Amino acid sequence: MSFFCSVCNGFSKLKVICPKCNQEAKDCGRIGDFMGPYSAYLAIDELKTTNGYPDLINHQCVHLVYCESCQSEFHKIINETGYST
Repeated sequence: MSFFCSVCNGFSKLKVICPKCNQEAKDCGRIGDFMGPYSAYLAIDELKTTNGYPDLINHQCVHLVYCESCQSEFHKIINETGYST
């Protein structure tokens, strides 16, 4: 079975409320894209082995979220969708 992130692939939109100020926060994409200058070009599963989350094993995608109201950043974990190939 294979898995994909419905947010990264445009099937759904991430709506997150900031835990500090209760305002809607903005999805900035996968945290793997922010891990280094070439990280956006590396394999997603490869980056998942070094980001500090059990997301590869749990079939999750971790997104960086930014709140413009209070300028805070936090991570949101999204469960990936499975499909048969």
